[in-house]
Amino acid sequence: MAISTITSGQKDWLSVLNNDLTELNNRDSGTWTSAGLTAMNGYTLNNCTYFYGRIGGRNYLMINGNVSISSGSIGGQTNREVIQLPTTIKGCGMKVTGFTYIQNSNNGYPLEVTYNTNTNRLSFVNITGTSMTFTSIDFGIIMTE
Repeated sequence: MAISTITSGQKDWLSVLNNDLTELNNRDSGTWTSAGLTAMNGYTLNNCTYFYGRIGGRNYLMINGNVSISSGSIGGQTNREVIQLPTTIKGCGMKVTGFTYIQNSNNGYPLEVTYNTNTNRLSFVNITGTSMTFTSIDFGIIMTE
């Protein structure tokens, strides 16, 4: 069967892919910084940085690092606000994905990272039914509008 018959009526996938890759290379703005991040509820920020910018006219935010506390716990099914983001970060949070890694006796991923668009704050949510005690949490989050 001829290739023209197989691909008849389909978009040129290679052109679409190349256009999307070109768009990623042509980001409008953004730089890695820690300016304006504020720890909350007794936490300390360690090497926390964020990249806020635009790609193809859409806002996006990447943030990662570590937070520590002398002795912390988050009860089961409980939300704890940890980081206040700068007021200059706007338009993100509609699509959010993130991870956390707790360094404690259980070493694992029992927390979820969430973002509140009204307060511009990142929270950790204990998704288990039991309280977790820890001193350090590694995390990362990517958000876009």
